[in-house]
Amino acid sequence: MRTVTEFFDFSFRAAGKTDIGRRRSSNQDEAVLCPELGFFAVSDGMGGLANGKLAAEFVSKTAPGLMKISMDEYADHQDVNKAATAFVDSLRLMSNNLYEAGNADNRFTFGATFVGVWLVQNKAIFGCLGDSRGYMLPKYKKQLCQITEDQNMAAILVKNGELTESDAKYHPSSSRLTAFVGMPVPATPELYIMDVKPGDRLLLCSDGLFGMVEDDAIVCLLRSSKSPDRICDRLISRANQHGGRDNIAAVYIKIFP
Repeated sequence: MRTVTEFFDFSFRAAGKTDIGRRRSSNQDEAVLCPELGFFAVSDGMGGLANGKLAAEFVSKTAPGLMKISMDEYADHQDVNKAATAFVDSLRLMSNNLYEAGNADNRFTFGATFVGVWLVQNKAIFGCLGDSRGYMLPKYKKQLCQITEDQNMAAILVKNGELTESDAKYHPSSSRLTAFVGMPVPATPELYIMDVKPGDRLLLCSDGLFGMVEDDAIVCLLRSSKSPDRICDRLISRANQHGGRDNIAAVYIKIFP
């Protein structure tokens, strides 16, 4: 069933799922689905922290309420740039609140990644903290476009020419985040505003998916079914077939006229 919201120019279908993977004892990934707001997100609890799972759960419970406030404000001004600013402000507030509540004594035990998308007018507004990713597969295109940039040390080394992108995928520095929910105040979320049109596909996922499945295979899987639920199942199944070394989260959105 397609969803129509008041402030997005198109309809869409979406689904999201998480899986424990094959090597973890607990699932610290969260998928956030708020189709009535045109808002979706993925959060991955930081495995090296004692309360990574609680941090991801905090994101899943807090983000919808903050985005509802942003949506109510948008109803008054209907300005995409103001909406984007409100999105970033919400991410910063969420992170800062978690830091003050759990990490302010400089003993970091709470932390999670965040990647989300808000569908407004003819735009997809992506926001992120950490290394969970947002992708777009435009209609008729064969190449998956990574929209967000990883906020970790490996990405910095790639930018500096000290690592190739392929080497960065499995480099130890890839697990050292430079930004995350619960980081020291002020949080530094990144924002990306993309034009969308019918036929485009969006994907939000944790590193348990993109770290296990190559882009070309993801493209094929995104086009393998008309059912968003089946696509999420197939993405997760492929990640597990390739080792399932981490929890897996996937949120898939298809844009329609």
